[in-house]
Amino acid sequence: MVKKPKAIKTPPSEEELATRLKNVREKMIQENLDFLVCFDPVNIYYLTNFAFYVHERPFLLIIEQQGPIKFLIPLLEKSHVIDRAIGDLDIVNYYEFPSPQGENWYEIYEKLIGDNANVGVEPGMTMEIYQKTTGNKIITDILDEVRIIKSDYEIGRIFHASKIVSKGHKKLLKICMPGMAEFGIFQEATSTMTSKIIQDIPNANFKATETTAAVWPPDISHEPHLVPDIFAKMQKGGPHVSIVQAQVDGYGVEVERTFFLGYIPEKAKKPFEVMFNARKMAYDMLKPGVVMSEIDKKVRKYIIEKGYGDYIIHRTGHGFGITGHEAPYIAEGYDKKLEANMVVSIEPGIYISGIGGFRHSDTVLITDNGYIKLTKAPETLEDVIINVD
Repeated sequence: MVKKPKAIKTPPSEEELATRLKNVREKMIQENLDFLVCFDPVNIYYLTNFAFYVHERPFLLIIEQQGPIKFLIPLLEKSHVIDRAIGDLDIVNYYEFPSPQGENWYEIYEKLIGDNANVGVEPGMTMEIYQKTTGNKIITDILDEVRIIKSDYEIGRIFHASKIVSKGHKKLLKICMPGMAEFGIFQEATSTMTSKIIQDIPNANFKATETTAAVWPPDISHEPHLVPDIFAKMQKGGPHVSIVQAQVDGYGVEVERTFFLGYIPEKAKKPFEVMFNARKMAYDMLKPGVVMSEIDKKVRKYIIEKGYGDYIIHRTGHGFGITGHEAPYIAEGYDKKLEANMVVSIEPGIYISGIGGFRHSDTVLITDNGYIKLTKAPETLEDVIINVD
């Protein structure tokens, strides 16, 4: 049996960030890029450990094939960057936005690149920054690709975050009773997680930390992205669907369960069984070399054959890393192969208006010959019928 990784609670080392940068530069060479410009705060965090909010003052990370990364920032944030960022950075600041002619961010920015370079830009870059970017612009997903395979350090951080959400979910199931309001569940479960984060990582960056815990009661559990009313009440029976997610000092994970309070309604038994078996089918295919679209196709085919094809509304899984939703994707149309050190969710779902939603989700590490579930929560029907007497 493969052992679970060791939880890590410390910031990345300079060597960890240097390795990430090396991987980015290798792909830049493959794509014949002289520069890569990062606007997305997620990618900037990945390469520098610096977290911030996007506002009218741009932050731009400008990567050449060698030498320090240039970080174009507002003067207001200079001390913040010095305190939080890790690695070899050449900080270039502009005074304010807007600024007098000659001192605007874009006037400084254009001098850092020049007119004739091949410049990689992220697909999500704003149009304003794109238009101000000089050179031959090439849209590229380099950072998304580099982030897919996790280092041992990242796996340790993700495992620690998984322990946090597992603890939060355990609290959620303990307090969830018929008549309890959504807000009470959110308050107690998120408080449990936040307290544990502070205990484990006293200097956690709360610009890269958040916790969420909620339960979709039976009358809305067929709408997985509907935000519940804070005064929504839990009900006897089910299906209820829990969602417990966190970004723990920069690393995103989740654990979700379909569960029942007191008893399971007869009409919920078959869709729960089909969801549970579809999930097992996906797990049975998890190993390096398997094409991710094939997993989703097989799972969808099974659910369709069981009569629930009209109630499939999303893919089988997605990736985790420094966010809770990123590549890779276990989805039709995503034909890449699983590789060791990917981290994904497994969450085939069935959603039936008038009956409810059926979905379990875990954060799962792909290993050299299979997988490890990093999150922990009840799974079988017997274990997800909660005693409320």
